[in-house]
This record gives sequence, C-alpha cells and structure tokens, in this order.
Amino acid sequence: MAFEPDIVVTGPEPSEIALVVEVKSSSRTIDDSERQLKNYRAAVGLLVTPDRLRIYRDRYLPSLEDSITKVGEFDVKDILRFDATGNATADALAFELHVQSWLEELSTESGLRQLSPEIKRAAERYIVPSLAHGSVRSGHPRSAISL
Repeated sequence: MAFEPDIVVTGPEPSEIALVVEVKSSSRTIDDSERQLKNYRAAVGLLVTPDRLRIYRDRYLPSLEDSITKVGEFDVKDILRFDATGNATADALAFELHVQSWLEELSTESGLRQLSPEIKRAAERYIVPSLAHGSVRSGHPRSAISL
C-alpha cells in the first residue's frame, strides 16, 4: 500500500505539495514512519508524536538517502499537550486533528508566540513559509477512521 501522509499543505496550486506531515499518537513505529516520509520526497516533512517533532527537508540531491535530512528534533509535549484516552483508534484521529489545528495556528503571530525560541526559529524557517501561501488539509479520507 502506498504511503499517504496524514496532513498535507498544498501551495497556491492544489497539486503543489509544500509540506507533508506524518502524525503518530505513539512513538512505537516512528522509524518506519520516518522511512515512509523520506520516500514521499516532499520539500519539507514533519513527523509528529505527542512528545516529539522532527523536521525534514529535501536538499534535492540525486540520492534519496543523502537528499532527505533531519534538520531538527524538538520536545513538544508542553506545546501540544495531548492526553491519550487509551482507545488507539480514537486517539489516532484526535491527535491528527489536534496537530492539524496546531499547524493552522502556526500561521498566526499568536500561534508562534507559544513556541520556545528554538522551535520558533525552526518553524519560521521550515514550516511557516509553506503555511503562508498554502492550504492545510487531511492527506487521506478521515471518514475511514471512526470514533
């Protein structure tokens, strides 16, 4: 089955993908998710768990192994403040919606103010430019995930 990111940010043209986000409500499969995200080859990719945010960017080199690099990893548990319920399916959907809402807030000054200086710098460099002219949306049909 082909990888579908959980959230995408499209550019001014809907076919232009500026940012892809893989959201995991648990850190158990983070290495597999990282490989899938890298294979997707978007300009910027995020891997988000309730505790960690990893930012990747494509340097557009011929070798995929060398091209996609992790440019930052941050502790975000105090920013995202997600409380799991114990229902894995419900938590996955709730966390995905939570991350999408958080991304939408990052396009505002008040959204950026909640970040530590280190995360704010990374967000302004890698995430906010995609959000400025883009549209944040689900990368797959969410109706397939039921509460």
